Amino acid sequence: MIVIKTKAVVAAAATFYSATSLRVTPSISEATASNTMSNTHRGNIICAGLSCLDLQLVGCTQSGSEEAIERYDEAVHCAGGSASMTGTTLALLLRPSDENEPREEEVHVLTKIGPDFAGSTLLEFYRRAGASTNLVLTDEAARTSMAVLPIFKNGKRGCFVNLACNDGFTVDEILGQVDQGVKSIASPTRAFLFGYPHLMPQMQGKSLSSMLHKARQKLSSRGSSVLIGVDLNGVDGSDPTAAREALIPALSEIDVLHLNEDEALVLSSSSSSESKTDDDVSPQMLSQIASFHAEGCAVVLLSLGSKGAFVSVTPDAQRLEQLSSNDSDLASIAISRWTPGTQVRVPAFQIAHGDINANGAGDALFSGFCLAASSWGCAMESEDWKVTPQVAGQFASLVAWQRCDAKTRDGDGMKSAACLMELIRDGNLPDELEG
Repeated sequence: MIVIKTKAVVAAAATFYSATSLRVTPSISEATASNTMSNTHRGNIICAGLSCLDLQLVGCTQSGSEEAIERYDEAVHCAGGSASMTGTTLALLLRPSDENEPREEEVHVLTKIGPDFAGSTLLEFYRRAGASTNLVLTDEAARTSMAVLPIFKNGKRGCFVNLACNDGFTVDEILGQVDQGVKSIASPTRAFLFGYPHLMPQMQGKSLSSMLHKARQKLSSRGSSVLIGVDLNGVDGSDPTAAREALIPALSEIDVLHLNEDEALVLSSSSSSESKTDDDVSPQMLSQIASFHAEGCAVVLLSLGSKGAFVSVTPDAQRLEQLSSNDSDLASIAISRWTPGTQVRVPAFQIAHGDINANGAGDALFSGFCLAASSWGCAMESEDWKVTPQVAGQFASLVAWQRCDAKTRDGDGMKSAACLMELIRDGNLPDELEG
């Protein structure tokens, strides 16, 4: 993600863009890692759904009083929402080691904006990160969504948002952009990532299921298997029934579902108030995950905050086999070969210097996991090393680790996706965070 300081933001934007470099000089390991995919098919990833222009108030105090005058260190604009966060994260991870080289992997943002400052600023963020904006829909009659996020000194955040054009983003509009992508994108699509359905009233329940099903059909027309990932946010705990109805009908179309513990509890059909243990996912949480699998979801990625993440694979072998490629010349989705019923926990990693910005950590975890679980992950494999649920979880945790590090989150010093895989392969991981 790229940021713009709000002071004199309009006048300073061009100066910021020209002065900010997203290029990172590759280390020897990065250069070696990038060669891993030199003989593989190129691919693309579509990051769709909600977007907004965020105004982050960094370093906020938090006195606890609603009417207290709080202070902050600086204000920055950044690209927010699921489509923005996943798109810019993956674009930065997958950029070539030499800026003059063509991209092996394309990242396309599919979202809806208005013809205003916020919309044009989002487009510039995407381009500077290296993501394509060809699938972004501009509605001349709409306003781009904006959000204000206080980033507290402890790394946590608040959020105040006007969803604007996201409220009216329809299934027909998003599928129309998918059709455009099928016609204009030469490489096969590895993954279609969507978020956040609970904040997009036109794409919930059966409408969400239909959209995901049709998107898979359209994007799989070239014979490749497309991973469908859905990231949750804005799950309303005041109306659990509505929250469940927005998601459950679509679970059979979802290959990777990402949510946190609070969201899982809201979606639980159980009235039990059993609390989670210090060391393991609670029985109630495991039961809820099992219910997601029973409804057809292939893999559940559960965020555990500072404790890392929990990965659960469906026990239904046929559900995984559905994700095998129809074309022997194309790489299969990694999860199609995972052992049914596998459950693993992966740690979060320490940021030693303590300069942390956790905004977008969940999006980073989700996008990293889906990348590893897709055919891109298969392309990184060798005869004696495979992308397992443990490896995909570790990769996702590394992506989130870089995103939460205030020094690397915007691309400067960020290790490439291939290099992160090499760290896992070599067992050269950062120290684990003690949750």
